[in-house]
Amino acid sequence: MDNVTAKVARQYTDYAYPEPFEDLDERLARGQFDACDPRLFGPMLWPEGRPEGPLRILSAGCGTVQAAVLAHSNRDASVVGVDLSDASLGHQRYLREKFDLQNLELFQGDIVDVAEIGREFDLIVCSGVLHHLRDPDAGLRALRSVLAPQGAMFVMVYAPIGRTGVYLMQDAFRTIGLRQTPEDIELVRAVLKATPSSHPVAAFAAWADDVHYDAGIVDIFLHPQDRSYSVEEVLDWVERAGLGFQGWLDNMVYFPHALVSPAILPRIEALPLQKQWAVVEKLVGMTAKQEFYLRHPGSVHQVSFEGDHWLQYRPYWFPVAELKQEGDGGFRIHRTGQQFIVGEPEAILFSWGDGTRTIAQMLDEPPFSAFPENERREFARAHFTRMWRMGLMMFQK
Repeated sequence: MDNVTAKVARQYTDYAYPEPFEDLDERLARGQFDACDPRLFGPMLWPEGRPEGPLRILSAGCGTVQAAVLAHSNRDASVVGVDLSDASLGHQRYLREKFDLQNLELFQGDIVDVAEIGREFDLIVCSGVLHHLRDPDAGLRALRSVLAPQGAMFVMVYAPIGRTGVYLMQDAFRTIGLRQTPEDIELVRAVLKATPSSHPVAAFAAWADDVHYDAGIVDIFLHPQDRSYSVEEVLDWVERAGLGFQGWLDNMVYFPHALVSPAILPRIEALPLQKQWAVVEKLVGMTAKQEFYLRHPGSVHQVSFEGDHWLQYRPYWFPVAELKQEGDGGFRIHRTGQQFIVGEPEAILFSWGDGTRTIAQMLDEPPFSAFPENERREFARAHFTRMWRMGLMMFQK
């Protein structure tokens, strides 16, 4: 174990992360979910259709709860959790026993050595882990080596712009010699409390739940190894690892159609797609993490509304999107503090997005069947393209 890995292992032994909870049922009842859960995000992982049979899931760097959460919400899947910290795994073992998670196996170790388990996986989840490795490239290549041919991978790493204030604080704390001790954790709290609202860390701390407990403070501000990736760096990193980029978890923060002024939209849309994502990241200026899906290059299936194949897509609501009819009779789609006005025809199509019908079947239903075929197809193409780009719907064949 190299020096960086040893320090990281010691941190998560002393400060198990994330903050553990004890009731998986209560968590689900409150509507909390993981962005990597195939029960909810299967269309993003496998737009071409979910693999047949029970899923084999790897939670790489599972922390205190992630593997147990996945095993609990996907009882028909087999779940393997791997983590450096036995303290974190200890809480997962507690959850396994409490909720009778017979489909959960746990291993202590470095994800760089994950091939030693001797299995391949249909879904690999690695959230908030690779950016803490001494060699993130080696970690991503190790995960690729155990990804099944038609498997999918969900990855979350830090992004630089939304964490600008964090990195300023990290550098300052490192310079004055703060360490992972109870006394120094209290010093970090005192500094954050006294920091002016104009400091970039203030916006981050306003929404980051981790600032409210010791392990979270350590993970954010006193971590021995922490790097971030811009959009361009994510795409380069994925290519170096020999993987294919399938898409972002949340298109809303990468496409220019939701959070950027419409006045500049034509200029952005004239750029290649990957350049659009990079420009939007800079214009929005708030992204603190990059969440995305990877496949083997030959298995990548990106959603597209070119040609006619999209007529066979089955639309699904994005899990946090909700259609509401307002008091004035109009319709709005709400999600994460944003709302988007839609007309009644668009509201009808959105309301049907439960995955039971293809777009072609929808267009054969009243009131759409009364219109000429070309007219209704172009209307649907424009509507569903907008829903996709704004992170309001998912699509699966």
